[in-house]
Amino acid sequence: MPPDDILSALTHAGLRPVLDAALRRYRRTGELGRSRPELSADAWAALSRLTGRQERKTLDLAALDAALQASRYAVSLPELLDTLNGSPVVVRRQARQDFEAQWAELLASIEDLPWQTALRQDTAGAALLRAALRNGNGDLQATLRLVSDALAVTRAETLSYPVLAAHLSGDAHALDMGTLAGNLLRASLKALDIPEPERDGVSSTVLVANLRGPAWLNAAAGHCLALPWREVGASTFQAPRGMLWAVENPSVFEALHAAHPHAPLLCTSGQPSAAASALLSRLPADTRVYLSCDLDLGGLRIASSLLRRHALDWQPWHMDAGAHALACSRGAAPLRGDPTPYRAEFPGLVEALAISGVGAHQENLLAELLADVGRGLSGVE
Repeated sequence: MPPDDILSALTHAGLRPVLDAALRRYRRTGELGRSRPELSADAWAALSRLTGRQERKTLDLAALDAALQASRYAVSLPELLDTLNGSPVVVRRQARQDFEAQWAELLASIEDLPWQTALRQDTAGAALLRAALRNGNGDLQATLRLVSDALAVTRAETLSYPVLAAHLSGDAHALDMGTLAGNLLRASLKALDIPEPERDGVSSTVLVANLRGPAWLNAAAGHCLALPWREVGASTFQAPRGMLWAVENPSVFEALHAAHPHAPLLCTSGQPSAAASALLSRLPADTRVYLSCDLDLGGLRIASSLLRRHALDWQPWHMDAGAHALACSRGAAPLRGDPTPYRAEFPGLVEALAISGVGAHQENLLAELLADVGRGLSGVE
């Protein structure tokens, strides 16, 4: 008798609820074990008639399988459950094992080891990639190659997303937001602390004053400028006397420039833009950079990233326990998060933050910052 006809006959005999319960159990484990499904009295009675024994609370799949094979239907339970399922039953446990094996194989194929490590740690777009693998979304190997190549390029130079995508794939939209490759790249850049490409060469800017470089920049001495990434990438820069003051917030930059219009200044405007990162990478390595950021997790994150990314003579500026105490005495805000990852670069500040549980903005130290720049410029202004 064909399996479909057998299924119809068993359904007519009142056994469909029993078979549905057996299918749920078999999907979970793939084993002919026991379960305690909630069945009606009629269903238990139908099962008892088939097995020839009183069945009340426990559904024994092995007994059901034996009864089916010994019956006039001569069919095994797994065969019947495949028919009921409409296709071979995929056992969840085995499916999970198969998926994890595929995931491990996919990760092993990634040649960019930092990215591979981040994915293994369940960051850098791991959830996106796992979902794509589970859903069978397109050619994942091609996507991985594109993202790996993009990560390699962005570590070495700063290109806009369209230029980077066109350079690597011939399609300027291959790394657009919303595409799998584009979303993976953005998540990976963030996890690996690599500056993110910009949409174009002019949207990303960096605030500077009194840096030396091209003739047009030298002619603007005494003025503050917002330099676009396009101009920064085509130039090299120097700071007068090899000394530069860098701050996180535009309000502090503005106050410093107003008080000291000839001071060499740079503002990251929060997390450094592509333009800011490009400019810092084009300064001589012996440039002494006095760096002031907010005395909170955001400021620590920015400062730590700059120190690691750019080989300059960094001098943290009012970023210690004493500065924290002074700034918080003028206004503090609750600290959200753990500062300990930045202990190596800023041990005193991290300890103060951890003990106090509060942080402060660099504007609270504006008087001290202004005085320091004045002393540093002594004999120049």
